[in-house]
Amino acid sequence: MGKIPKSFKPTADSLRLLLAAVLIGTTFHCAAESGQAAIQRGNYGAAAAQFMFKAGEGDPVAQNNLGVLYLKGRGVPQDYSLAQSWFEKAAALQLAGAMFNLGTMYLRGYGVEIDLAQATQWFERGAVAGDREAQFFYGLHLYHGRGVDQNLELAAEWFARAADQNLGSAQYNLAIMRLRGEAGGHADEAAALELLTKAAAQGHEFADITIGRIHLEHGEDPNQAKLAAEVFQRLAEDGNADAQVTLGMMYTFGQGNIAEDFDEGRFWLKLASNQKSGTARLNLGNIYAQGIGVERDLVRAHAWYALSAEAGDQAGETYRDMLALELNQQDLEQAKLLAIEFGYALPKREPITQ
Repeated sequence: MGKIPKSFKPTADSLRLLLAAVLIGTTFHCAAESGQAAIQRGNYGAAAAQFMFKAGEGDPVAQNNLGVLYLKGRGVPQDYSLAQSWFEKAAALQLAGAMFNLGTMYLRGYGVEIDLAQATQWFERGAVAGDREAQFFYGLHLYHGRGVDQNLELAAEWFARAADQNLGSAQYNLAIMRLRGEAGGHADEAAALELLTKAAAQGHEFADITIGRIHLEHGEDPNQAKLAAEVFQRLAEDGNADAQVTLGMMYTFGQGNIAEDFDEGRFWLKLASNQKSGTARLNLGNIYAQGIGVERDLVRAHAWYALSAEAGDQAGETYRDMLALELNQQDLEQAKLLAIEFGYALPKREPITQ
């Protein structure tokens, strides 16, 4: 059974705790409004004073927000113990966001030992209480069996709840499960595309490119091929390295409705290489090793393979070492010099429009 790759598992960085926690609990909006205004001005000391006063009166939002300030050391000295204490007070008053924050403390080890079981329990409580981030993380833990028995069906249910609250990460992960047939027992591409479209609208970085790849898989259909080309062209021009790699290969092999254009293919691969894409460098190595649209050049191929290996690509390392057996010492020295040259940012030009 396939696992969602790391790139398919966006996680909430601790920095998001500040804004998310401050905005949690709109029913208590007025109680924390002045503290929020102080945060918007960057006056964390004033915010801490406001939250401290309201927290002492038993306001769970203020308690939670004060915990966030202690967690980050903003306006008050950083103190994980006090952060945890205030989160626990707010959680005892049924504030879902505080439950999520406690789960994050145990997940990340903020002032406590990392404890996946404890983290999962807090995420579950926050999820049941309606916090969409807690629902997403509880779904992740159920999917991977972290701190709880693995349960894909239940994971999909919690992703769906968070997705219904417009959380792009949940929409994306549920879409991947639907593509793999892990949610509902059968693959459902139409449902996956609908979720991916929603995730893309939320700005999820992988949703658009996944949509493009789905269209590309149906490249024999002219409409699908056109859609794939449009997606990858747009993302590539926006600087997405993965899209640049895909677009480069589409030009190299004339995929979809894109006409074969070796120069344009190498152009996009080199742009991705500028972003240290090991895959782009590997493909450039393959192009020169096999003479695809260029004169076969094993020295240049070795240079690109070496750069691919430098970027962490295992295949690039393997091909570099294999090719080294075919080259003499002079060739290897030349390849080394070319790798240094190629390793610098390559000059940009305006993309060729069709």
